[in-house]
Amino acid sequence: MHLEGLLDAEGAATLKTALGALMPPPKKDDERTPGQRRADAMVELARRPLDGSKLGSIGGQRPHLVITASAETLAGIPGAPPAHPEGSGAIPIETAQRHACDPSVSWLLGQAELESETSHAHQRIPAPTRRALVARDRGCVVNHCNRPPAWCDGHHVVWWTRGGKTALGNLALVCGRHHRMLHEEGWTLERKDGRWLARPPGGRVPANASGASLQRPLVLRV
Repeated sequence: MHLEGLLDAEGAATLKTALGALMPPPKKDDERTPGQRRADAMVELARRPLDGSKLGSIGGQRPHLVITASAETLAGIPGAPPAHPEGSGAIPIETAQRHACDPSVSWLLGQAELESETSHAHQRIPAPTRRALVARDRGCVVNHCNRPPAWCDGHHVVWWTRGGKTALGNLALVCGRHHRMLHEEGWTLERKDGRWLARPPGGRVPANASGASLQRPLVLRV
């Protein structure tokens, strides 16, 4: 999506200040351009109120991102159709799997449930587990990033879409950028002797976002 806008001096200063608060000095492994870092900060700025409860409700629910994907897509089956965020184009399989790590999920499996609007919402990482995760990791664990817990997702080391358990031993706090690296860019993360080790990919390329139409929809509310 391409965005352009014109702000007055006060609005521009306000936005730059807010973005600056979400842009710590780049680490050695951060190869993003300043523009890319600002774009990521703007997305993070939008995520904060969505993760909270200050935006009121729409149709009886607080605002949330909705991603529709098939069960095959989340399982990473080759040739599976792409996932689709509401109001946007297709996204790669890896991106849908990343969002499946730590969302509130509403399942709509099969046409019968879709027609009857039946869903089963639940939180993937329970609050007590999240508190224990924050107490253990204290921030993003990848390459001593240490971005604070408020900036971090709960990443399933063995991905939830691949059968990984939502338990402290299979979870790690990772910031948004490193979460993308673990899902879309092929990095791996493991814990040995109480330390986290992140390894770069071996030439893996994220799956193409193109594909056939969805068959068995699964709705993620993030």
